[in-house]
Amino acid sequence: MKNWPLRWKVALYSASLAVAATLAGATTTWFVMRHAEIAAFDRRLTTDAQEFFRDVEHFERSRTNSGPVFNEILVPLSLRKHLVEVTDANGAVLYLSPRLRQPFPRDGIKEFHNHKIDGKNVRLAEFSENGLTLRAGDDLKEINQIGRDIFLAMLGAIPTVLLVTLVGSAWVASKAIAPVEEIRQAAKRITAQRLDQRLPVPPTNDEVAGLIEMLNTTFERLQRSFEQSARFSADASHHLKTPIAILRADVEEILADVNCSESTQARAEGLLHRIHHLSSVVDNLLLLSRADAGRVELSKAEFELGEVLEGVLDDALTLAEPLDLTVEADIPKHLPLKADPTFVALIAQNLVENAVKYNTPGGRIRVEARAVNGAVEMTIGNTGDGIPQERAGLLFERFFRVGGGARVPGHGLGLSIARELARAHGGDVKLVRSDESWTEMRVHLPQVA
Repeated sequence: MKNWPLRWKVALYSASLAVAATLAGATTTWFVMRHAEIAAFDRRLTTDAQEFFRDVEHFERSRTNSGPVFNEILVPLSLRKHLVEVTDANGAVLYLSPRLRQPFPRDGIKEFHNHKIDGKNVRLAEFSENGLTLRAGDDLKEINQIGRDIFLAMLGAIPTVLLVTLVGSAWVASKAIAPVEEIRQAAKRITAQRLDQRLPVPPTNDEVAGLIEMLNTTFERLQRSFEQSARFSADASHHLKTPIAILRADVEEILADVNCSESTQARAEGLLHRIHHLSSVVDNLLLLSRADAGRVELSKAEFELGEVLEGVLDDALTLAEPLDLTVEADIPKHLPLKADPTFVALIAQNLVENAVKYNTPGGRIRVEARAVNGAVEMTIGNTGDGIPQERAGLLFERFFRVGGGARVPGHGLGLSIARELARAHGGDVKLVRSDESWTEMRVHLPQVA
């Protein structure tokens, strides 16, 4: 249920509430009707008893001395359908209604009360006048028939109530959350490359409109912060390129000077190596700032992926030699791809360099490529210590390094650049496996970027 759409959750909750309300209403109605019917029964029985004693009194006045003391014709028809017993002053039974098999038990209670007779719950009362005693009552099931029928009818209506409430609530919920769905669709269009987009504000002055205005304000602040960050990275990288280029030229000039001592030459070579590293960091930051701003320009061309990966594999063999690593490849001869060959090579190179840096001596690297449903997948795997599960989510963060310390060269930008370049092509880079013996990255690129 957690993954259900909101409209169906609302519909289900509403239907459940409607069923609960129907049950509560049916139960309440049954109790109210039960007490009302019992009260009406008591009134009717009292009235019939009064009529009975009036008829008996008239009969007493009109009878002769030789006539009978009581005649069953005196019992009103309205009483005969109930359970009725008439006794004289000595307790002799003068009349039993057809439904009453035996006389009522003598409990000494005259007021209306409930008594168990033959397994039935009977409502009865006792009336006495002119030497006669009338005991009358009826089965509570017969008394409460109307309330029970209403209760059962309401229970029978539950499926209809459930269906109508489900459909109606789903329709109402879909209308109510339609603005939220529009917000979701509009928000999907707001990306790092399109932070200038805003959510449409509905003309209504309700909570949804207030929420959208607040989100638009947040997006404006986010856009300003993002643009300032991207501008800073781009400006810093751009302004650093010139002094680095001058510094590199000066060092190369020292290296070209034949009059320099060997110690100076050695120091200059070390310095030049560090300058190259610094220049690489600056280039990477500049590339990432362009990716953040959505200004990565792709020089698309159709080429064979195997030809591009051939150069990457040659570099991999050179890098793997000091660690005695085995480099394996499974790349089809014909695997066309329309993309930027320079950037595709950079993606593969960054992943292969990572596979070398975080490998173990005598380990293995495997590079595979294949066509899958109109796309190309490159898989780069390597032996070595796996990536801890709690740190896998940070793998593509900038300047994040899994481990290795100072013995592993790099700045933690390679995977970030690989993923940004893949996404610029409409693809992605993901970690698909990492355990104690094997780590595997997969690049997904559409064949036509």
